[in-house]
Amino acid sequence: MSARLVIAEDEEGIRQNLTRMLRLEGFEVWAGENGRLALELVQRHAPDLVISDLMMPELSGDQLVLALRADPRTAHIPVVLLTARADRSDVRAGMELGADDYLTKPFQRDELLRSVRARLDKAAGQRLAAQRLAEQTHNLAHFDAATRLPNRNHWQLLLSDLLSGLPPGPPQALALVVGLDNLPQLAQVLRAGALEALVHALSQRLRDAPGLAALPRCTVGRLAEDRFALFVMQPHGLAAQQAADHLLAHLGAAIEVDGEAHFPVVSVGALPLAAQAASAMGVMGQLEQALAMARRQSGRRVWVLNDGEQAEAGAALRLHNDMHLAVARGELRAWYQPQLDAHSGALVGFEALMRWQHPTHGLVFPSVFIPLAEDNGQIVPMGAWMLERACADLLALQRACPPDAPPLRVAVNLSLRQFCDPQVYEHVAQALARSGLAPTQLELEITEGTAMVNQQHTLDLLGRFKQLGCMLALDDFGTGYSSLAYLKRFPLDVMKIDQSFVRHILSDNEDRAIVHAIITLAHHLGMKVIAEGVEQAAQQQLLASMGCELVQGYLHGRPMPLDEALAWLQAHQRPLVKRT
Repeated sequence: MSARLVIAEDEEGIRQNLTRMLRLEGFEVWAGENGRLALELVQRHAPDLVISDLMMPELSGDQLVLALRADPRTAHIPVVLLTARADRSDVRAGMELGADDYLTKPFQRDELLRSVRARLDKAAGQRLAAQRLAEQTHNLAHFDAATRLPNRNHWQLLLSDLLSGLPPGPPQALALVVGLDNLPQLAQVLRAGALEALVHALSQRLRDAPGLAALPRCTVGRLAEDRFALFVMQPHGLAAQQAADHLLAHLGAAIEVDGEAHFPVVSVGALPLAAQAASAMGVMGQLEQALAMARRQSGRRVWVLNDGEQAEAGAALRLHNDMHLAVARGELRAWYQPQLDAHSGALVGFEALMRWQHPTHGLVFPSVFIPLAEDNGQIVPMGAWMLERACADLLALQRACPPDAPPLRVAVNLSLRQFCDPQVYEHVAQALARSGLAPTQLELEITEGTAMVNQQHTLDLLGRFKQLGCMLALDDFGTGYSSLAYLKRFPLDVMKIDQSFVRHILSDNEDRAIVHAIITLAHHLGMKVIAEGVEQAAQQQLLASMGCELVQGYLHGRPMPLDEALAWLQAHQRPLVKRT
């Protein structure tokens, strides 16, 4: 296709000669006798280049350039100015307004053609660069950089298209979600490039999955760093359970990276799709539910979501959506459970526990919303809110104590996702600064599982918290797996015994032996011990005899909102002791 040119020239002889010469070179040409007519020709024909005389009636060359650059539809069109004046100031003024080149009259034919072709080549290069940039922007918005698979947003669009085309009747399609459960462990031992190669190899296995890849509309996507998804049509009634089992076996085989075999640990959730299926967003929520159920399995990590569970997943999705607004709407609540000296029964502090006052469901407990918040990332802003609230509330509780009472402490749990968030240290420091609470009155708790995900990160971050002045506790000890080599390096102050060991301590010899061993270990590591779930005075007496310093449980008080905690404090004004 030939290039299209518009000429603006008030001298008829020059205008005709230019038009004839350029048409002989194969260009499409339109010519106007002044700048106003040339502008109309540009707007009508959208040329690739404009050649304009500088001095013209009605609209000069400079004014024509200004008009072209002011209109988004014509701003990109290159302009070559023609001038009979050799004054450099005139030339510079035109170039500053946006002209791309200029020629001084009289000029040679070859000189004009070189300028025209140079401007056209440059414009073509700019268009190609803009096209490539647009393609790159589109790819970044729709495809995962590491695997080239559709990303979450794009896969959801493809899923929506699939759902809209399903025929009525029983399920005709199947959606599966795959979680790479040992990604944190792999990230610790593999360099960045090797980890990316492993993830890419896993994505290729998904594309080539036996029994699935050959089915119509088998579309694979990467929903997040640690999860993939695919949907397929089921022309032969492929069973969801069978497909999930095959996928689990296919993906779990070793992947060789840098000459070393690594075994992906995966979970697979499956969801049959019928014409009456929910929206694509609803299906995405159900897939998250299926993956969460699969990950809870102790053996083969597979879960097919049935109809009842799909309804439950719908409710979970609505909670998930509402949770994004919980902080802004002021729906979160901080409750407090007393912690006491095991020997004297004196109050030493409180554990802060989060609750959610949902506008329609009422009080939602952590066992319901915390797993959802961990999964969708809302635990980070919710946890930051909890830190602020707990620090401020402890000052109110402290003011309710006698003037000579020693400082109380408040214990706040940092979840796995919150602990791994780059801003967690700033959230803690800000909560202390805004409230004015002394850092020694704030105790930060992490679980064994959180501590062991990335031991070096744990060591570094706990060290920073320790320098800040905070107390540090290991929560629910005995329910997970801790490397003692790292445990002895962590700067911990308190070890918490999980209530599952305390519950039967009076009747179960094994639980009693485990509790005694934990207390002995903690003391050897220089830590105090607090036992959770204490409900009987005899339990507290036995724990105290073993050397346990602190207790927490229904024997002394349930978790309660601040006003009730203040009332409890007034009713239990015993001598207070310092916890050293």
